[in-house]
Amino acid sequence: MDTLTQTRQQLDVLLVQLATERETLEAREQAVAQATELLSQDAAVRAAWHEGATAERWRIVRLIDHQLIALTGAGTNAIVLNTLRRTVLEVEG
Repeated sequence: MDTLTQTRQQLDVLLVQLATERETLEAREQAVAQATELLSQDAAVRAAWHEGATAERWRIVRLIDHQLIALTGAGTNAIVLNTLRRTVLEVEG
């Protein structure tokens, strides 16, 4: 075999190795991108869940406040509702 043929064969082997390594690297990059996306989605879902829970808690408090106004702050029902209101406000999301 002459030197030119050997050099071409070596270059062909190197090109195949480079192509394989590139495909492997691209696959890793894609996996990292997918994992990053999943992590950000999880964080977004948790944030949305927390925000929804907070909004719902305040909606309940407003409903209790409305009922307290209707009861004009007197009687056993108002005492129970005031206790319920404090309990709702103490809940952490």
